[in-house]
Amino acid sequence: MQIRLLKEIVTTLVGVNAQKAVDLLYDKKNVNEFLIAKHLKLTINQTRNILYKLADEGLVSFMRKKDRKKGGWYIYFWTLSSGNSLTKFKEKLMRDLNALENQLNLRKTKQFYMCPNCSIEYNEENALLNNYVCPECGEVLNLKNPEQDLSNLGAQINKIKEIMNEVNSEIDSIHVVEQKVRARKQRAEAKKKEKERLIRKKEKQKLLKKELKDKLKAKSKKGNKGKVGKVKSKKAKRK
Repeated sequence: MQIRLLKEIVTTLVGVNAQKAVDLLYDKKNVNEFLIAKHLKLTINQTRNILYKLADEGLVSFMRKKDRKKGGWYIYFWTLSSGNSLTKFKEKLMRDLNALENQLNLRKTKQFYMCPNCSIEYNEENALLNNYVCPECGEVLNLKNPEQDLSNLGAQINKIKEIMNEVNSEIDSIHVVEQKVRARKQRAEAKKKEKERLIRKKEKQKLLKKELKDKLKAKSKKGNKGKVGKVKSKKAKRK
């Protein structure tokens, strides 16, 4: 994933202070939190506060280990979760897009008024309730031209859609990689099972050969005993 997009995601969901953490965590695994604190030039508690916010949003994962040198305290090692970041960001983009589209539809169908002094906006119901006079300064409200608002909302919607396309492209790329990894694991598992099957087959054949050999050996011994008995019997009759 592009680090620019990750930074945008982290900034949108957590805040601009977390951007520097992305630089250090990007394309790495299990980064020591003390190294992160040093990189951010923050205390360990300030660093953990940022990382915990990222973790709450599912943007990072962590593992912890006891450090005997630090009196048995736990040290956390952090990893950026790109897939979760994209999913979370996409959910927020969808919420923002729905809100903007609702606002756009509202601006197309409703009238709004503005106080020329206070620059406070009123919808049609509130303007009528105040007799089209600003309750703050008493100035007569002006009917707003919706063109500028519609243009701004349209631009914001298009921008979100562009980002959404980029996010979807990244998600598709991750899915392709995941499918390849799953397919590789399945092939490896199938190969392992086939190897185990062949080993069991050879062991079974080996066991059957041993059983057959033991049977033949036992039969041979029994036949030899019978021959010895006949010889002894003949010798006894001669005597």
